[in-house]
Amino acid sequence: MSVDTCRICGLLHDPSDEEDRKIHAEIHKKLARGSQPIKVRDFSKAFGWAVAFNDGGLDRMKDHYDPELGKLVVAFSWWSRALSNGVPEKDFDRYMDAHLAFADSLVSGIGQVEARAAIQKWGRFDG
Repeated sequence: MSVDTCRICGLLHDPSDEEDRKIHAEIHKKLARGSQPIKVRDFSKAFGWAVAFNDGGLDRMKDHYDPELGKLVVAFSWWSRALSNGVPEKDFDRYMDAHLAFADSLVSGIGQVEARAAIQKWGRFDG
């Protein structure tokens, strides 16, 4: 048994287990339609309120969130824009994988040319 944590939805699942695959696919269908994982929604709300109140909340937040979540929030914002511009929902997994790899490359400075090329097919949905 091999247990994985999905980088996109956060589900801890066994890809060889049929029930786990079904559950995972259902979660991704919801995400493809515009839903977001709770950790993405919570981060967005926390960041929004920290900016709205301008009371030092951004400094307090920096120790509570990791860079992986930041990249995920950005990728979901790109998906949301693409979805509103007509990207096919069936592209969700490939889109998110490619865009997370692109975010990785921007942060690390490694492989940016290849990662940018991999997301080009969705460029018409950028808006």
